[in-house]
Amino acid sequence: MSETVPERIETERLLLRRFGEADRPDMVRFYGDAEVMAIRKYGARDPQAASAAFDVLVEHWRRHGFGLYAVIERESGAFCGECGLRYTDDGAEVEISYGLFPPFRGKGYATEAAQAIRNIALNVLELPVLVARSRGDNRGSHAVLEKLGMTFAGRRESPGHPHGVVTYVIDRNSGS
Repeated sequence: MSETVPERIETERLLLRRFGEADRPDMVRFYGDAEVMAIRKYGARDPQAASAAFDVLVEHWRRHGFGLYAVIERESGAFCGECGLRYTDDGAEVEISYGLFPPFRGKGYATEAAQAIRNIALNVLELPVLVARSRGDNRGSHAVLEKLGMTFAGRRESPGHPHGVVTYVIDRNSGS
């Protein structure tokens, strides 16, 4: 790693900042929102499970020096969702993850945040490969991944997801 991962990133319209304890209520609401989680891999969580998931994302930062960021709309200061990097469930790869509350979708925010995070992954962490996994029927997410320069790498069956889960990748050296 050539430099430290920033705890705060500003883009044209967004502020991405490392999560802190004050963000717990927003993330419990986020993880428990049926509409938000309907297009995510894990589905909506009850408050206890959502709070435990928040603990996991805070711990990820502590253990690895990178993780998910709170996405804040700069103009309004509103909490939009999350975007960042984390190890996959099996710990074998680092994946980019993002999700926004519905009022913040369709504005290019996911792409704007994810581009900043992709650059951290490839240029600061110098990861040789960055992956992304998405529900097979989440075409909006697939479009964001393609805008990041990621390429479709395959689809696998997954319990609870009738359309499976797709994987996209980008290689730091080749750009795809």
